[in-house]
Amino acid sequence: MVAQLPPAALSARPAGVARRAIDAALVALLAALFVRTFVCQFVQVPSGSMAPALLAGDRVLVDRLLYAGAGGLARLLPVRAPAPGDVVVFRSPEERRRLLVKRCVAVGGDSYRGGYLPAGTLALEGDDAARSHDSRAFGPVAGGALVGRAVAVAWSVEPGAGLAGLRGSRTLARVR
Repeated sequence: MVAQLPPAALSARPAGVARRAIDAALVALLAALFVRTFVCQFVQVPSGSMAPALLAGDRVLVDRLLYAGAGGLARLLPVRAPAPGDVVVFRSPEERRRLLVKRCVAVGGDSYRGGYLPAGTLALEGDDAARSHDSRAFGPVAGGALVGRAVAVAWSVEPGAGLAGLRGSRTLARVR
């Protein structure tokens, strides 16, 4: 004699599998959002203003923890203030939704363009001065606009060239 399950038991089984799949997808989504918000993210370099260090089409890995410095995290993580020479990602003071990549050339208290920068601000400039819209145009940037420090080129694609324009030699290049 073969035991048969009632129809209600048969329909409950696939729902349990679906529920576990949905739970796993939500956990993965939350983990990805946490990492992107607090740990690291990828940002595309939109122009050649940072050439030769970064080229248009480079996708850089951004360390979001390095400048986190406030609160209890400072004791647990290797955090520090931005310093001249760092290549940073920040929110444009003109278009807050737009991320820009520039080099820090001065910090609050430093001399900059005939004056001193106010505390808590940074002077950020592109390496290619002729092609860069930066602090020389929009002034000092508040430290709170920083997203993080550009660490490495994750991959690079010539703008408009698709996969044929992949620049393999730039992959995993350290940002200097």
